[in-house]
Amino acid sequence: KVVEKIKNGEDVYISMIGGSVTEGAGATTFAESYGEQFIFSLQDTYSGSAIHYYNAGLGGTPSTLGLMRYERDVTEVIGTDPDLVIVEFAVNDWEEPTSSRAYEALVRTILEKENEPAVILLFSVFQSKWNMQDNYIPIGKHYGLPMISIKDAAAYAYKTNNVNDDMFFADIYHPTDYGHKIMADCLCELISRIDALEVPAETTPLPDTGKYDLDFMNMHLVTSKDANGAQISPGGFNQTDTALQTFSRTTLAAFPDNWMHTADSGNESFTATMDCKNILLSYKLSSDDDFGFACVYIDGEFVSELFGYQDGGWNNCNTVLVLDEDTVATHTLEIKMSEGMEDFEFTILGIGYTD
Repeated sequence: KVVEKIKNGEDVYISMIGGSVTEGAGATTFAESYGEQFIFSLQDTYSGSAIHYYNAGLGGTPSTLGLMRYERDVTEVIGTDPDLVIVEFAVNDWEEPTSSRAYEALVRTILEKENEPAVILLFSVFQSKWNMQDNYIPIGKHYGLPMISIKDAAAYAYKTNNVNDDMFFADIYHPTDYGHKIMADCLCELISRIDALEVPAETTPLPDTGKYDLDFMNMHLVTSKDANGAQISPGGFNQTDTALQTFSRTTLAAFPDNWMHTADSGNESFTATMDCKNILLSYKLSSDDDFGFACVYIDGEFVSELFGYQDGGWNNCNTVLVLDEDTVATHTLEIKMSEGMEDFEFTILGIGYTD
């Protein structure tokens, strides 16, 4: 249906969500990234097309954070649900805390939209030839989705010495302009094959059940701007951090509406009470040694200690799972600076919960 709309010159909204590869890392300019090269090729192939393109890639972030921010960073930004979404987290989800459940929830959340959007699963690859595709191909098959493995697509070219690492990779993680072109060409090839079908493929019905447990559907994002059903008491986390990870395409902060503890904040706890069964917490990692550690409690019980300081941190978002239950109940998330860390800084970027 997307291809038909493009061919008919109708308005078509295409979005991509993923990590730094989707954001365009490794390419010399955004115009050379796989997203732009793909869109440019579509526009060239189908002259007169009316394609609206939005890139929601954010470097160093997994599908857990992608799920938390999808409505805010895709649907709300575009003003409508896209016709086609390309999901690319196959190299960002190493040690992702929900064991593929957030990835499936993101995919299914998109598929459940009223406009029945198309979804392509794109599996990028590291120079080591590693990615998470073995975990995510079963999800794609479960929903009958088209999938592209860059690892598999380039394997023969590598074997025959037509492509090598120096040609494909700008560093151990990100493609060169040529590597991005290969990714764009794969997307274009998929569209070409769909367009060539003599009998249009039927829409795959949405399965009643998930491939894995559907624990992370109906995700709500809580920020200092929008409590989204939660009851918030910021306590000593009552400042706003402005030294933040940004979207490289817009230079806008990824989580501007945050809660920050500073040296002058005291040690009153941050609390958030909500009816939920799962809670994801995103916080900032900084190489500034003014940042310290904070303890997380659920309903008064200690869960974990989070390190806001990390050698090599670049104000990037880190996401952890702090509650994982089977049924919805009222829970209180409490965050308090660790003992001896009362004069240090710590930034809570956002909270995601499911009910």
